Amino acid sequence: MARITSRTPAASASANRFLDDIDGVLGLPLATDSRFVDLVEATPDPQQAALGLLRVLEQTDDDGAAFVAAAGASGPGPVSGDDLNRPLLARLLRVLGTSEAMVDHLVRHPDSLGLLLEQAPYLMISTPQASASALRHTLLGAVGADADTSAPRAEHIGTDGIARLRRAYRDVLLRLMADDLFAESPEEIVDLVTAVLSDLAAAAMEAALAIARAELDPTGEVRLAVIALGKTGARELNYVSDVDVVFVLASDSSDEQRRVATEMAQRMRAILSDPGAEPALWEVDTALRPEGKAGALVRTMSEYEHYYSDIAKNWEFQALLKARPVAGDPEVGEAFADTFGPQVWVAAGREGFIDGIRAMRRRVVDLIPAAEAPRQIKLGRGGLRDVEFSAQLLQLVHGQSDDEIRTPNTLLALAALGEHGYIGQDDAAAFSAAYRFMRVVEHRVQIPRMLRNALIPDDEAKLRMLARSVFSSGTRSGARLEETRRDYSKQVTRLHDQIFYRPILDAAVGVHGAVVDAHHRGTSLQAAADRLRAFGYHDPQGALGHIKSLTTGMSRTALVIKQVLPALLDWFSDGVDPDAALLSFRRLTDSLSSSGWFLKMLRDSGLAAKSVAEVLTLSGYATELLLRQPAAVAWLDDYRSLAARDPEVLGAEIDGLLSRHQGSAVSRIRETYSRELLRIALRDVLDVGDRAEVPGDLSDLMDLAVSGALQAVRLDLDDETIPAYDFAVVAMGRWGGREIGYFSDADAMFVYRAHDEGLDAEARAKLSKHVNKVALQLTSRLKASEGAKGIDLDADLRPEGKNGPLVRTFASYQSYYAKWSEPWEAQALLRARPVAGDDSLTADFTALIDPLRYPSQMPTKALTQVRTLKARMEDERLPKGADKRRHLKLGRGSLSDVEWTVQLLQLRYAHSVPGLRTTSTLPALMVAAEAGLIPAEDAAELAAAWQLATDVRSAVMLFRGRTAEALPDEHSELEATARLLGYPAGAGRELEDDYLRATRHARAVMEQRFYEF
Repeated sequence: MARITSRTPAASASANRFLDDIDGVLGLPLATDSRFVDLVEATPDPQQAALGLLRVLEQTDDDGAAFVAAAGASGPGPVSGDDLNRPLLARLLRVLGTSEAMVDHLVRHPDSLGLLLEQAPYLMISTPQASASALRHTLLGAVGADADTSAPRAEHIGTDGIARLRRAYRDVLLRLMADDLFAESPEEIVDLVTAVLSDLAAAAMEAALAIARAELDPTGEVRLAVIALGKTGARELNYVSDVDVVFVLASDSSDEQRRVATEMAQRMRAILSDPGAEPALWEVDTALRPEGKAGALVRTMSEYEHYYSDIAKNWEFQALLKARPVAGDPEVGEAFADTFGPQVWVAAGREGFIDGIRAMRRRVVDLIPAAEAPRQIKLGRGGLRDVEFSAQLLQLVHGQSDDEIRTPNTLLALAALGEHGYIGQDDAAAFSAAYRFMRVVEHRVQIPRMLRNALIPDDEAKLRMLARSVFSSGTRSGARLEETRRDYSKQVTRLHDQIFYRPILDAAVGVHGAVVDAHHRGTSLQAAADRLRAFGYHDPQGALGHIKSLTTGMSRTALVIKQVLPALLDWFSDGVDPDAALLSFRRLTDSLSSSGWFLKMLRDSGLAAKSVAEVLTLSGYATELLLRQPAAVAWLDDYRSLAARDPEVLGAEIDGLLSRHQGSAVSRIRETYSRELLRIALRDVLDVGDRAEVPGDLSDLMDLAVSGALQAVRLDLDDETIPAYDFAVVAMGRWGGREIGYFSDADAMFVYRAHDEGLDAEARAKLSKHVNKVALQLTSRLKASEGAKGIDLDADLRPEGKNGPLVRTFASYQSYYAKWSEPWEAQALLRARPVAGDDSLTADFTALIDPLRYPSQMPTKALTQVRTLKARMEDERLPKGADKRRHLKLGRGSLSDVEWTVQLLQLRYAHSVPGLRTTSTLPALMVAAEAGLIPAEDAAELAAAWQLATDVRSAVMLFRGRTAEALPDEHSELEATARLLGYPAGAGRELEDDYLRATRHARAVMEQRFYEF
């Protein structure tokens, strides 16, 4: 006896029980007929197929007679195996075994069963016009509307009309699905399937509009057109997808007609999308209309003309690429297409148009949940959207001057791009094959419950069912499906990198055939330059020169660069300054071209190559350091190499340099400093580790370098003729607070003390001259050189500033602070931190200044002086013409506001609150909040503004390699700053908004708290 055995024992037993029940319903021995059982077992889910058939048969009016007739038997009576019409029955079972949603439809409408046992005509229609016309007649006929009129009105309206429309739609869908699922090679007909689905959606909108017209505009005075966008407009719709539309009204419409048109549009949406006894078809999405959900649902042609002329954003023109009139008034619809279709290609030539589109694509990818990314058919790396994006981007670049590649349909676009030489014919074919396969998989994911979905199931049983619905022969396993999908995804990813830039390489080096006739323009020098310009290269001719230099010849270096440069060019253009990145890459390659490891790393390590690109395009500062130390590029192959060095280990390294090189060690210490500075900068640019730790890491590094350099200088300069002495360097300002950035000078004071306090005048003079020489040598030797970054020691914060001695004795500091110290100097000492020199002197200096900066009480006069000085500084030190909202240090709510507020708290309360005795701003602010000296919410506002201003200063320095005084307002600089701070691409204005909001809040707190205390 034939039985189902291919499933798990439980599933097989369940399927066989359903077959037995079918026999009972029919009174026929089908369950024992091996041919029938084979048909059931061939379905994606035999258990579901058997259950679905049983459910449908139980709803038939005349028991099994209808099924017997439909099955191909000659007439009533017992059926024999010879009577089975195997292809037709197989179509039926394939649908029942794949789509529970269609089973539900047949249960609701069992008389539709016969539709599955007929050859459907929809995939046999040869032209789009024929398909659209046939489906329009079918669905309009279902609601009793005359399809041959320009403004059909339905006879069946209300809930009856809606039910008729929705059932007719699903009846067509049922027959289409049967053709699709029963096809030997579904990839070959997927374009026909999507075209029919698109035309079916258009016909449904026309029928829904006919109902709305009959209900709201029976005289047909309203001239309203429906314009489809997205997949519907391109005739590549899925089984389940939102249908994007905009509504257009004739320009001469009255206010009353506008009101009725709006009601008709709303009604059309409800007819198709609202819940009902007959389930909704799909969501009609109008979010792409001008001004989105906040804009009017219906606009006139003249209003659209004004909007697209003066207001529309670049992405809105991109959406017009797939615009197509699908329902309503044909003249209004065609006028819309004729008027706005050409504007796509005009807008595509705007500066930043292509870059904006690419940024939107990156944002979409970034929003994919990490857990879903590997299972995404549509949005993931190498998925459907990458194919669509690649084709559309090339169209937008080259379609500006070539109308032969202007088509909204992805497969047609790929064919045109290949035919006209913008991509290789083989590449076009490979893209198309991947796209066709992935569209089939996407459809098979949606068909079971007719739900919008683009995720491969992670359940093994569901994956197996999906694979059996995709493959009709051979191994129909989940493993085969996943392997095939991965292969296509890898191919798409590779092609995505290659098709944009490989022709540019060919054109740049003058490969044979690169410049060809007018029908193959894609790799001409002009087309290459156009493509580079569109992808963000401001100097495409210069870029072509660099590309030629990098890839010309048959050397190993040139051959490897040819392999990796397409991807690098793409990554450069994803950044902010691709021209600078390409030039820097050329310089880096020139430095390392003889290093086999470098070429191997570029070729074999995707992480290293992409990291190189990211650094070169985002950070001029890190790039400069890298070009000075090119071997450090090896760190990018393993991010563990970028981890912060333990200060003790680094200190031991500097001690080793001192031991080996004695007084000449400063240059090597500076090289060590430069190397570790690069490590920190690379970690920061690539967002490896905690960005909040960077100021502390930079400060620790500077401490070690200055300490080691001081020892080297003294080893070089000290001799037996110099009286014994102690010497110390005291860090001030942001260095003293361990808050430095890449922008910071090293504010410092120098102090010394003779071991013998009874030196005579000559000895004291000699020692004074010597320690000044030590300070000057320390300062000059630490400055940058051609091979290494340096440290600029700045002693302007010393007592009496530039008018005072560069180096003072400890006794002189005692005397000065006892007699002459001003409140501002006590405030400056809040950040004083000895960092180098003799321990006993640094300890005594700290003990000397603590009573000054942490006084037992702050006199009213001193308090007033600090407040007055702050107000004067805002007026006098802010550069002329500077925007007070954007200045990072002296602006409203920026660094100065926060630091002065915190320092005033320290001056007033550090004597009694030991936790305030810190040189760092944020820890002091936290302690003040914990001690109740400032409300926690106010402290949080101040901390947020201070941190953001600090981060922005460092990020701008990283990008352009020089100090920033204000929040950038130039687009590329603001964009780079945002990306370096972890914002997504295209979020520069978001950073601007965040900064202005944070500093506005901080300013309000400062004005209340600083002057209130």
